[in-house]
Amino acid sequence: MLLNRRRKVRAAVAAPAVPLQNVLASLGDAVILTDGEGRITLFNQAAEELTGVPEAQARQRTFAELFSGTPVLAAMVERTRNLMQSQSCGEETLVVGRRRVPVRVSYSPIWGSDGEVQGVALVVQDLSYQKKLEDEARRNETLARLGGLVAGLAHEVKNPLGGIKGAAQLLAKRFADQSQIGEYTGVMIREIDRLSRLVEQLLTLGAPGAPDLTPISVHKIIDEVRALMKTEFDAKHIAVRLDIDASLPDVRGEEAQLTHVFLNLVKNAIEAMPEHGMLTITTRMETDFHILRRAAARAEAHGSQVSTGASTASDGSAGRGFGKFLRVEVADTGPGLPEEDVERIFEPFYSTKPRGSGLGLAICERIIAVHGGIIRAENRRLGGAAITVTLPVSA
Repeated sequence: MLLNRRRKVRAAVAAPAVPLQNVLASLGDAVILTDGEGRITLFNQAAEELTGVPEAQARQRTFAELFSGTPVLAAMVERTRNLMQSQSCGEETLVVGRRRVPVRVSYSPIWGSDGEVQGVALVVQDLSYQKKLEDEARRNETLARLGGLVAGLAHEVKNPLGGIKGAAQLLAKRFADQSQIGEYTGVMIREIDRLSRLVEQLLTLGAPGAPDLTPISVHKIIDEVRALMKTEFDAKHIAVRLDIDASLPDVRGEEAQLTHVFLNLVKNAIEAMPEHGMLTITTRMETDFHILRRAAARAEAHGSQVSTGASTASDGSAGRGFGKFLRVEVADTGPGLPEEDVERIFEPFYSTKPRGSGLGLAICERIIAVHGGIIRAENRRLGGAAITVTLPVSA
């Protein structure tokens, strides 16, 4: 027994340590190392994702060159090197190319064996999602306060609308032989229907129903949405390209609510495209702990819980499926979104359409949040916009 224990200790001591590159690659925050002349010597994966610059390109440039759009960072690197002590700063806006990202940066001197400062290590924390969650929490708090009032008013408005519509229909029937009256009543009925849809949207936004989560195939929903929108596709000669893997696992969701989301996304894509456009729907697996963390925070803000898709292994340990998500992307070949709209299109009452209510995408965001997922928008490199929905898979 003692001999076996000694062998295990020797094996543990002799086991190679985890390479530093692997440790840095697994970190969620960007880590950047510079030498004494300000050249970048290390640029981990999170730094690549934050800046959009590959490590090979970053190493060919100095820190001041790469971050010329944010000179305060280079100044802090120089200050850290001169003072030979750690520094930190509050929120800064990192500018790399066209990207503007809120960050928090800490700076630490790198000491050499001779006791001199050989460079500076930076840890850059991306605050984008934190700020989005804070904004969303404030928005949800406002909506929660207004939810009861909106629901009450909506119910009070729905009842008179029904009576007005009934009276307009009776008028149209009573004076069916008078075309002018029929024209007026037709306008009344159309506007009443529009108001009724707006009231329903307000009710959904103010108090969305809790979904009855069951395993469901996203691909089945996509097929149903394609069938429902066939007339619109044909009218504008829109081609549909599917890049999907039918073998992907089910997600946990409610069919009616998810159908509403994807129907809305496809309608928006069709409206954004000219004739003979291309709609592309892609499904992929995505395993990302950071997505899970953001989804959990969103779900908590909406008073829901996120399913991680975790399963129990034969040895009794949990989490083998931890962080598994299915990603659905709906992309169009339209003009894309203005940069100021990318961050705001999911806000209630914010619309890029002349007659839009600004509630469609806000409702989609609420539905995906209570499903424990994330919805985000971006512009594609080759033109057009893409909306990505990420949902936790079913265990």
